[in-house]
Amino acid sequence: MGYPIDIVIPWVDGSDPAWRAERAKYDPSATSDNSEERFRDWDTFRYWFRCIEKNAPWVRTIHFVTWGHLPGWLDPSHPKLHIVNHRDFIPEEYLPAFSSHVIELNMHRIPDLAEHFLYFNDDVFLVQKAKRSDFFRNGLPVDSAILGVIKNADTDNFLPYIELNMLGILNHRFDKREVVRKAPLKWFHPAYGKGLLLNLYLSAWGIFPGFRNLHTAYAYRKSVLREVWEEAGEALDATCRHRFRSKEDVNQYIFRYWQLAKGEFAPGRLRSAYLTIGRPEEKRLAAVLNDPKKLLVCLNDDPIGFDFEEEQKYLCGILGEHFPEKSAFER
Repeated sequence: MGYPIDIVIPWVDGSDPAWRAERAKYDPSATSDNSEERFRDWDTFRYWFRCIEKNAPWVRTIHFVTWGHLPGWLDPSHPKLHIVNHRDFIPEEYLPAFSSHVIELNMHRIPDLAEHFLYFNDDVFLVQKAKRSDFFRNGLPVDSAILGVIKNADTDNFLPYIELNMLGILNHRFDKREVVRKAPLKWFHPAYGKGLLLNLYLSAWGIFPGFRNLHTAYAYRKSVLREVWEEAGEALDATCRHRFRSKEDVNQYIFRYWQLAKGEFAPGRLRSAYLTIGRPEEKRLAAVLNDPKKLLVCLNDDPIGFDFEEEQKYLCGILGEHFPEKSAFER
């Protein structure tokens, strides 16, 4: 069977009065993100569990990270389910936290977390049968080392600023040319397809200009998280002291970039689709769920104008048609 593989999945009930009262005690800074869209629940989470049970039965433990609330339909006694409260693993000086970044940066502290684990957000669904080797090969995370450039078309967009923060750390620690020279086949691998052109075009850059990021599930090794804390702990500590997501933060991608720069990954193609709720591509959901080439799909909740109830009904309808059987995680 080999080494165990776990999942870490955070969830928040943005309608919980107790949680909302706790959040209201703190004022976000001008560079923070405290929008309601970051915390609303689409009532699609039960389908996430159905997907995992059906398509990844080899997962050892699902570490369900919560502020303290649980979905009413969830059976917390399931033997594969580990309910983890923020205070169970996040250092007290960082609590209370209303930022996913604080959860992500402290995942390695979760009790009994396996060395090899997958990090999911609750909007990323595993929609096809998956093998362990889709995520780990020879003990290494499967990933695509595809370079990119940081793009920003809106000053309200947080990610470009966060990416720059992380690239500063990475380029201070690693020499890009030396990294590529040591493992050229990991940076110019046939699995990357058109991504090879990006790596070739950006090969003249002496530093890492950015990476192609997908909103998907990523494979990590717990020991890498510990190493990044040892070598770049000041930046991670500063992020964890922000109650809300900030442009001054770093996030989980720092661990991914670190794995890539060290060459501690197995090159592969991430078979993931990305659909934004309320935009035309969302209507492709049924087709994506039937596409054997897509292993994962992200249903991104972008803060754009749409009828929430109408979109929720549509999403739950499509997911319910494809995953109609209750999982053992449901009461």
